[in-house]
Amino acid sequence: MAICERLLLLPLILASLAHGAPEPVRFRNQILPLLSDKCFSCHGQDEKSRAAGLRLDTREGAIAVRKNGAPIVPGKPQASLLMDRVQPKDPKRVMPPPYSHKEALLDSDVTLLRNWIEQGAPWETHWAFDPPVKAAIASEGNAIDQLVRRRLARENLTLSSAAPRHTLARRLAFDITGLPPTPQQLSNFLNDKSPQAYDHYVDSLLASNHYGERMAMWWLDAARYSDTDGFQADATRTNWPWRDWVVNAFNTNLSYKQFTTEQLAGDLLPNDTKDQKLATAFHRNHMTNGEGGRDPEESRIDYVLDRANTTGTVWLGLTLGCAQCHSHKFDPISHNEYYSMTAFFNSINEDGRAGNNAKPYLAYESPYAAPAIADVQRLVAVRKVKEQAARKAAENPFTAWLTQQKAKLPADYQAWHPLKAAKLETAEGTKLIQDATLRISATGPTPRHDDYRVIAEVTTPQITGIKLEVFPPLTRGKSGEFILTDVKVQVRRRGSAQVRDILIPNAIADYTADKKIYNNYGDIKDTLDDDPRNGWTTIGSPKDQPHTAQFELSEPLTLAKDEELIFEMRHRSTLGDDSIAGFLVSVTDQPGPAVRTLGPAPLEQLARAASIAVLTAEARNRLMDQFLTTYPAYVEARSE
Repeated sequence: MAICERLLLLPLILASLAHGAPEPVRFRNQILPLLSDKCFSCHGQDEKSRAAGLRLDTREGAIAVRKNGAPIVPGKPQASLLMDRVQPKDPKRVMPPPYSHKEALLDSDVTLLRNWIEQGAPWETHWAFDPPVKAAIASEGNAIDQLVRRRLARENLTLSSAAPRHTLARRLAFDITGLPPTPQQLSNFLNDKSPQAYDHYVDSLLASNHYGERMAMWWLDAARYSDTDGFQADATRTNWPWRDWVVNAFNTNLSYKQFTTEQLAGDLLPNDTKDQKLATAFHRNHMTNGEGGRDPEESRIDYVLDRANTTGTVWLGLTLGCAQCHSHKFDPISHNEYYSMTAFFNSINEDGRAGNNAKPYLAYESPYAAPAIADVQRLVAVRKVKEQAARKAAENPFTAWLTQQKAKLPADYQAWHPLKAAKLETAEGTKLIQDATLRISATGPTPRHDDYRVIAEVTTPQITGIKLEVFPPLTRGKSGEFILTDVKVQVRRRGSAQVRDILIPNAIADYTADKKIYNNYGDIKDTLDDDPRNGWTTIGSPKDQPHTAQFELSEPLTLAKDEELIFEMRHRSTLGDDSIAGFLVSVTDQPGPAVRTLGPAPLEQLARAASIAVLTAEARNRLMDQFLTTYPAYVEARSE
């Protein structure tokens, strides 16, 4: 028991002494924590550390008569050896001994022990081993209020005054549903003047589906529920139908007995239903490990042990895991009993795999899926009409914008602007040189791997995308093929070492190689995942042709005057010898199709057209798409 808790008990003890007979002492709440803290390390469950063969963790051991008497003589503290040792006349005999590094008992602790022994030293087991006993309560009045008042009286406290009805309504709603009351619920409660108003309000909250969601939260935590595997790649898992089963169990007031039976052994019930099988997914929520170097059988055993330990925690209120290595030192669970229990969970047809290979799987179609999809489809249909109306309404503003853009664009307008590097860096020693055309060439050492960094000050008002052009010879390596494994875009304040990463949600390229040809390398989108085991290469295309990739930023980037852009190209493939030899990096401030498609940007097409009238339908549509990306009314409708 913590010191602060003992101090809380001191006023109670003193008050009881002042009024004559002491308060009844609770073994489980007051004595057991004291013995556990001060005595059990030498006189407890652990046979190897037990001193003098004395046990104080069991009643039999505590009252057993020894040569010089019994540690505890019920009703006779003066005859109990325990009392003689916790406050001895000879300081050398004090318990716990100084070498144990445990603090001596406080006077209040000694008084507590004395009162307990005087009251017959009643013993209680751990609460998890005792059947619940219904408290004696009056037939009238709220049972919970009676119990609360009873405890408050022991602490010399009284109930707070009643909360205002609107505050009470809010507290109830959060307690029962996890959500604030709706305006209608609040109005109904405030306007209900009947004596049963409170009950009516509670019933309405209990009838809400949100009640089951609120209650399920705590059970999902106990079940270690997650939508991913929890290890390494952390793959998505589809155990949400079980989550819905739990929510429904609370909403339908499934009995605790049935709730327990179905989750532990629903598949073993006679004529078991799919829902009862689904309930057993409680024990498929544990973390699963799909790491390549692990032993699947070792993982499988870990899963079995997790099920046994979780059952002990959730249903028995015990930490069974200690008995995995030895008989439990603090609870009556033997090594043998622990593995007898794990045998029950060792019968699942699994092999220790993870992700999509974590069999067995249950073929189950959730009854909630189809209605949810139908609801979403109806919502999409409604919002699609709104989106189409917003697009139609944008036609006149688009025509005016088109005329304005045509009037101000020079005939040689360029949407992409090559970056002039303020600094060029590499991680492994390659030398980068930028010429007058702003192309960059790699020279000097040829390390197996290297990271290139182009650091530049950007003058465009914003950046929406970055273009990378690779020129022949494509690589300095012997293979003649480059492999770009990852790309990073960062912003750094000049003079600072701190950088912030800029999200790149999408990338496109003029060529995508077949991944099977070159060890899983080929797709430009693989440069966005921080994984050097994949990336972009153009193997299969002519080696004397240039290639282009474009990277779209998640949102337009505006740099402060003292900020600089960092474009990093990583060459870390498993094959090595693949760094790019010559390239050009450009940026654009144009949104939409300019960065999402290759070839001339929409405004470039407009600038080169003799007039708006001669624009092709394809060019006009691209221009419309670009206009809509920044037209507020359409953006709002489209986002919905």
